[in-house]
Amino acid sequence: MDEETVSYRKKDIIKVLKYLNMIVVSLDRTGSNYENCENDEEYHKLSSDFLDDWKVLPKLSKARSLLSEHFSYKLGEDDMDELEREFKDLEYWSLNNLQPSKKKKSKK
Repeated sequence: MDEETVSYRKKDIIKVLKYLNMIVVSLDRTGSNYENCENDEEYHKLSSDFLDDWKVLPKLSKARSLLSEHFSYKLGEDDMDELEREFKDLEYWSLNNLQPSKKKKSKK
């Protein structure tokens, strides 16, 4: 991807920032509440309930959609679109990949 400018409507950026702020502040508060939990199971339930009850995953998905809409979905010679190409080395959690690998930080 080259260094071109991508423009977004201010209301869309505000929506994304609202989602992110709600999630970051709420996760910080659940983490701060850890010491008040009787055990790890109670803390994990508290965290899981937050994710479900506050519909965190749909909000993150909507934020991703809003930010992705200005990128090309045209497939290149490598059979990938613009964002797929940028994300090709991105790690994801799975049952076989519970912890992120410890990679050296790249200097950009």
